[in-house]
Amino acid sequence: MAKLFNWLDNILKCLVVIGNGLMLLLVFGQVITRYCFGWTPYFGEELARYLFVWVVFLSLPLVARYGGHMAIETLTSRVHGATLKFLNILADIFSIVFLGIMVVCGIQMVIRTSYQTSPAMMIPMSWVYVVIPFGCAVMLIYVAANLVDVLKTPAGEIR
Repeated sequence: MAKLFNWLDNILKCLVVIGNGLMLLLVFGQVITRYCFGWTPYFGEELARYLFVWVVFLSLPLVARYGGHMAIETLTSRVHGATLKFLNILADIFSIVFLGIMVVCGIQMVIRTSYQTSPAMMIPMSWVYVVIPFGCAVMLIYVAANLVDVLKTPAGEIR
């Protein structure tokens, strides 16, 4: 399982780096063309916005895997042992429920937007939104794996 997660992490990291790089080039190119030549490519702003959505939803699982999401540390820094284990389990269960809803609603959104096209690039809007259920599904897998680890770990070793 660890090999699969590492492989998936590497794929996600590559996609995020490529997406960020493309966004940087697009926005930089738009600024240059606007101020130096007086025109901008018709697709630049739209593609940069869609790449931003993709980068966000591909980054979410990585942040979840490495424990980088926000936490209420005022509470968790003051409790230890079984109480902390209970809070971690509760947080993971709420996250799993939320991510499950995001996956289901994301799939519904992809289906509903499959007949719409983007204004400038004329691509199906479902291509833009397909990353939402994908990113949330990967994050759901990571959170479920974390829940299993928390359940296996003795209360005294939870940090």
